[in-house]
Amino acid sequence: MERKRYSINRRASFGASVVAMAFTAAGAWAQAPAAIPPDVFPADSEEQRIADLVTANHILADQNVLDSYGHVTVRSFKNPKHFLMSGNRAPALVTADDIMEFDENSMPVDQRGRRVYNERFIHGEIYRLRPDVVAVVHGHAPDVLPFTVTGVPFKALIHMAHFIGSEPAPVFDLEDVEGPNNNMLVLNPKSGEALAKKLGDRNVVLMRGHGMTVVGPNVRRATYNAVYTQVNARVEIEALKLGQPKFLNKFEVQRVGQINRAWDGWADQVKGARR
Repeated sequence: MERKRYSINRRASFGASVVAMAFTAAGAWAQAPAAIPPDVFPADSEEQRIADLVTANHILADQNVLDSYGHVTVRSFKNPKHFLMSGNRAPALVTADDIMEFDENSMPVDQRGRRVYNERFIHGEIYRLRPDVVAVVHGHAPDVLPFTVTGVPFKALIHMAHFIGSEPAPVFDLEDVEGPNNNMLVLNPKSGEALAKKLGDRNVVLMRGHGMTVVGPNVRRATYNAVYTQVNARVEIEALKLGQPKFLNKFEVQRVGQINRAWDGWADQVKGARR
């Protein structure tokens, strides 16, 4: 009888231990979710930045984020006051030979007769005001344009676009800087500086009737941000047809997404298309 009672008590004790462990594990899961493994990027160098810049041009064209008139740049690794940018050609056609260096005033260091983008001041002035920015994308994504002209707030709605933030993205209006007699292009340091100030510490700034400018701490992140800015716009437009969307809150926008998985897939896709 005594042996039977001991056996029952031991089983009860074991069961209680299992339950306790389960509750402990559940509490741990609730308090400390599994960390997302950080992206590991290639060793940084001027050559690597140029290679990523060329790939970014192709990806953003393939993803219909950049049309034939958009552009993407990266801060120079050798001279952080300078930036690298393709000569004036369609992003889908950019090669390493097209990449040019521009100084702190957005002027080409070695032009050699090559044409340059007129709106390079967008990039130069952002680099001047934002030392944390390493790459800039400027484009005319069609899905984003409605939010530049309607006053409808553009905010992070999907988790992949957390970087947009829980507050509405700022909207830059060139008319406020150049007056009504302007041609809708950022063609000088004055307008570029005004745009950079409107961007502030955000990752995305919209441009009335024009498009968007998106930044990042490296080319891959800026590319990711630009792609998912357009996706977020597309989803928000569709959601507004059904009702009032519920946007990400101030905690949800703090998540950190993986970049390389998307970059590798996009890069492989454009590589295959160019074979």
